[in-house]
Amino acid sequence: MTESRRTDMHPSAALIADQQGLAEISLLSYRARGIDLVHDIDSGPNGITWTGDANLFKAQCRLNANVVDQIIAMVPTITDKRGLHFVVREDFDIASGAMTWWGAMAWASWLSLTRYAGAGGWRLCSAAGCNGSPPRTGSGVICSELGRLYYAGGCIDAGNPITTNRKLTGAFSNLQNDVYWTCTEYVANADGAWLFSTSDGSQCFGAKKHKRLAWAVHEGPVGAVRPQDASPLERLLGLATLDISGCRRRQVQRAALLR
Repeated sequence: MTESRRTDMHPSAALIADQQGLAEISLLSYRARGIDLVHDIDSGPNGITWTGDANLFKAQCRLNANVVDQIIAMVPTITDKRGLHFVVREDFDIASGAMTWWGAMAWASWLSLTRYAGAGGWRLCSAAGCNGSPPRTGSGVICSELGRLYYAGGCIDAGNPITTNRKLTGAFSNLQNDVYWTCTEYVANADGAWLFSTSDGSQCFGAKKHKRLAWAVHEGPVGAVRPQDASPLERLLGLATLDISGCRRRQVQRAALLR
């Protein structure tokens, strides 16, 4: 994928967020049913789980030549603010892992229907702002889900490619400096949806018909229940029941005890 593919993005004047108090997030890498996942412990009341592969659709296509046909069979249509869209093979680029917005939405629904990693409820990440406020364009967007990962993951300065962050490259595989769809539609134009660029930490919107990468997330940990009123230590012990592999458990435990 090249920069020329970003011509449909429409950033407005950049609004720089107040980054005072922005702390580095705690990420827990683990496996559920043999699948790599990464849990952002403090994102929302139950945290949020990311697929460990940041270009999962491409990896799935390499292993199974019939993935696109299976997605279309299980999720033949996507309904958006414009109406009904029939999902077709042209919505997918198996070589790069990029999809139109409708293709990406269908893929996320397919992950849920097939219970990826043993769980339903998968979706594309959201572009919503702090406390559910409307998305905004520009750099320093630290409250959208990908923005939180980019900035609080350690790439504090806008303009840095996400792959320069050793913490994130250690937690995720196939991390890309590219543009990712979110599930959030652009209110002013039904033909558009919100995007986040991991190349420079900017958020903007673009035409749904163009093909971008997609990253699926799940509310809360996959494979364990974490009560909302649990203490940090109790939440950690709940996550410890997962099939954790290759994670920096001691660092996570220390962080939890210090909160």
